[in-house]
Amino acid sequence: MRNIMKKSTMKPLAVLASASAALLSAAAAQTVAIMDGTVHTVSGDIIEEGDVVIRDGRIAQVGADLTPPAGAQVIDASGKVVTPGLFGAYSSIGLVEIGAVEDANDSGPAEGFALGAALNVIDAFNPSSVVIPVNRAGGVTRALSAPAAGDSLFAGKAAVVDLSGRTNSVTRADTAQIAVMGEAGAGRKGGTRMGAWAVLREYLDEARSYAANPNDYVRRPHESRFALSDLKALGPVVEGAQPLIVQVNSANDIRTLIRLKNTYRLKVIIVGGTEAWRVGSELATAGVPVIIDGMANLPVQFEDIDATLKNAARLHQAGVDISFYEGAHNLRLIRQHAGNAVAEGLPHEAGLRALTLAPAEMFGVGDELGSLEAGKLADVVIWDGDPLEVTTKPEAVFINGRRQDLENRQHMLMRRYRDLSRGDLPHAYRGGESD
Repeated sequence: MRNIMKKSTMKPLAVLASASAALLSAAAAQTVAIMDGTVHTVSGDIIEEGDVVIRDGRIAQVGADLTPPAGAQVIDASGKVVTPGLFGAYSSIGLVEIGAVEDANDSGPAEGFALGAALNVIDAFNPSSVVIPVNRAGGVTRALSAPAAGDSLFAGKAAVVDLSGRTNSVTRADTAQIAVMGEAGAGRKGGTRMGAWAVLREYLDEARSYAANPNDYVRRPHESRFALSDLKALGPVVEGAQPLIVQVNSANDIRTLIRLKNTYRLKVIIVGGTEAWRVGSELATAGVPVIIDGMANLPVQFEDIDATLKNAARLHQAGVDISFYEGAHNLRLIRQHAGNAVAEGLPHEAGLRALTLAPAEMFGVGDELGSLEAGKLADVVIWDGDPLEVTTKPEAVFINGRRQDLENRQHMLMRRYRDLSRGDLPHAYRGGESD
């Protein structure tokens, strides 16, 4: 008999942790057959009444009318939608718990800190963050965890992580370097865009010089204001081996960035791109992907003056690869961004691709993640409806082939405070269950 596996009921935290560990350990060794769902492979056709077989943490088969392997755990996905796990293309997940509390926020350095490019998120990434289970329960299985810039134009090195909560959940360290330009960059360097771009070029030139001969660079006179650790960190960027993710919004700044990319032969990804639709053909020609805020439709500052909800649709029409970003706490809302973009003209499958395969390819992990193909890592979500509808929710989430526990702190708080009647003890002392 094919049955959708039910989520576990709430238990006290110690028991819940023990049970979850046992569940994940067992799931890692299981073969799972998801049968008769509407399978969105993303890289290929939509398969009605399709099947996905997971074995040893990877996708073993995808197709229709497959026979479940002997001993497989069978999940009946009839009437459900099966997709790759969602990929948060840009966030501070695992770096911030409470943004306004200093010791609970490791997303960026304090004012006056000298280093920028040398910072590395894997030194601060917390796989036990309570923010992670909330977003995992929303269908997000991977994300780029990126630092925020301090006084420098550079924020540091971002990493692709999974949202399993396991200690070893960094998928790819040193994935990309982060830079801040536009109005934010001007505010850091001279109060003008001219100053910010001039300083960025200086750093790239110095990084090239250092990379060409580190020993000679150290021996000869050089500008002390360039920290050697920053220059070393920028080596893969100037060599074209590591993408430079640049926070930039206005069409004019984007054109300047394209010139910089071509001059220095960089791999560039834009985050923000509020006015990117105005230069869509130029971005497509330059091969520059854009990670946008799909909800941006009003100018926050002058560089956003041409913000529109049609940004994603127009970029897609121009041939630009796109994805969506959201803050750490609400990373799961990227599917709402995609849904709004679809409502504004983006094709549905393009919206789903922007949440899965597109960011995987941007960050060099597209051969392992982002689509339902045999041989890829088994990040799979079973939804109770269209994943781009806000009322849809995941019924099962797999990361690396392991069935994930969807219980999270928000569920616990809901149950604890659902009954507001007065009792013998305050709510905080009534235990973990409140039915």
